[in-house]
Amino acid sequence: MPLTQQLARALLVICFFSPMSYAQMNIDIDVKGVDKKLENNIRLFLSVEQQKKHALMTEGRLRRLHKKAPSEITKALQPFGFYRPVIKSELTRTSFGNWRVKYAINPGPPLRIKTMNLFTNEEIQKDHAFQKFMSNLPLRKGDIFNHIEYKNIKTGLVQLGAERGYVDARFTEHRAIVDLKAYEAHISLYYDGGRRYHYGEVRFNQDLLDPQLLQRYVTFEKGSPFNLNQLIDLQQDLNDSNYFHTVEVSPAQVEKNTTEISIDVSLQPRKYNRYSAGLGYGTDTGARTSFSWEVPRVNRRGHRFNTEAKLSELGYSLSAYYRVPVLNPRTDQLIYSIGQINEKSDASDSTVRTMGVTLNRGRHLWRESLFLNFQEEEYVVGSDQGKSTLLMPGVNWNRTWGDHLVARLDGIRFETGLRGAHESLISDTSFLQLHGGSKAINRLSERHRLITRAKLGTTWAEDFHLLPSSVRFFTGGAQSVRGFAYQSLGPKDSGGAIMGGNHLVVGSIELEHSFNDKWGAATFYDAGNALDDFSDKLERGAGLGMRWQSPVGPIRIDLASAISRDNKPWRLHISIGPDL
Repeated sequence: MPLTQQLARALLVICFFSPMSYAQMNIDIDVKGVDKKLENNIRLFLSVEQQKKHALMTEGRLRRLHKKAPSEITKALQPFGFYRPVIKSELTRTSFGNWRVKYAINPGPPLRIKTMNLFTNEEIQKDHAFQKFMSNLPLRKGDIFNHIEYKNIKTGLVQLGAERGYVDARFTEHRAIVDLKAYEAHISLYYDGGRRYHYGEVRFNQDLLDPQLLQRYVTFEKGSPFNLNQLIDLQQDLNDSNYFHTVEVSPAQVEKNTTEISIDVSLQPRKYNRYSAGLGYGTDTGARTSFSWEVPRVNRRGHRFNTEAKLSELGYSLSAYYRVPVLNPRTDQLIYSIGQINEKSDASDSTVRTMGVTLNRGRHLWRESLFLNFQEEEYVVGSDQGKSTLLMPGVNWNRTWGDHLVARLDGIRFETGLRGAHESLISDTSFLQLHGGSKAINRLSERHRLITRAKLGTTWAEDFHLLPSSVRFFTGGAQSVRGFAYQSLGPKDSGGAIMGGNHLVVGSIELEHSFNDKWGAATFYDAGNALDDFSDKLERGAGLGMRWQSPVGPIRIDLASAISRDNKPWRLHISIGPDL
């Protein structure tokens, strides 16, 4: 046989049998004797763990990696203060291609801190933030020497110094000595903060708004102690103002022989006009669409204008708003509004034309709205119909607890308000109305949330039949008592038509279970009604639902039964929107 043919056959044999020598191996690694935190770190250090699915793993390589494991486990335990472990290892072939690796670990006695000295200069000692940090150190004399916590102390001091304007801060000493013979650790840290720097001028690099308006966004004064968190707040507030496309807030270079840090703020404007459109569907409203136009800067004083049009199967709304920043522009604005709303439901048919002025402002952690609205309404509700004119002053307060805007694990929202009218002030009739509501979300476990909500309202009126439908109470639907149609609950006239009520009572309890980050299920029980008297009967609904965390917010699909009705009819509800 020619030499070339022999070489070709040999090459074919090698190519055929080589993959067989590297057949996929299944390796089960069992770590015993340590808690989960130590086990996780051990697995990060173990070469056999990192390479167990390697395509070229062989028995020889497995044995070499197994031989390295005791030294790797020892290194993995040291950052947690264990320097004298006893390790028993075992490698077993359970069947062809299947191996089991066992490591029985006794971490041994922990190495503890014998001495711990932490020194700072006098100015640092007077700083309340550093006082709080020093009183909550994760390591103290007598504790197990944890390398990670030791690094956290050093990192925390450096970060806090940078945040609070200690530009010259540095460690003049940082030592951690591990004495394996005496089996103890000695820590010595000296953090010299130097002088604390103060704010210089805040320089706005822009030609969009009056400097006086922008200065009202600054919550600190020139000469006050530097605090990086205040700069972060300033950047966030300017971003939230919606005047600017980009905002950059940065400390300037510190000049020699000074303790002042000037602040440079660079601002780039948003587009002069902003348009948006949307489509949606809800069982309360049916198919709906919306269009809005916004002018974020009408003038240099920061005035803005926006208008919005909405259309659904229930009707339409047109509105326009002119907004003026006042007092604290971060939270306070005066809003002039005008609009028209038409809505036709099973309970009523009304067209409302409104204009008004509202002062929205922050009161500590609360939001307050003081308003004066003039409205004319043409309405048909039950056997009542007519044209109403009302001049309504009022006030609303609300507050939200929680740290997520769309899908909250825990949080509470509370709101209450008061409005009214009097015949002596333009209005056709006199009334006073008080309303309030709350919704609470409580995380019971990693996958369970308890959601409760309640609404209450009451009206004092000289003649209820002269009140237009927009100030009467109705309930029923996806956001109130599920199992009933939208606004289908309330007192009825002699012909059986819904008239609306003087009072409102709604309560709900819901248990939600999450299957994963996107999908979940819920079971719920609702009760409530619009009432002439608080002793009247409450309707009840209950059912099951599905939850999906969509890109536009939570989508809820509920199948509910009106269990207070004789035939217990079922109704499907679909709603989209944030949790609170």
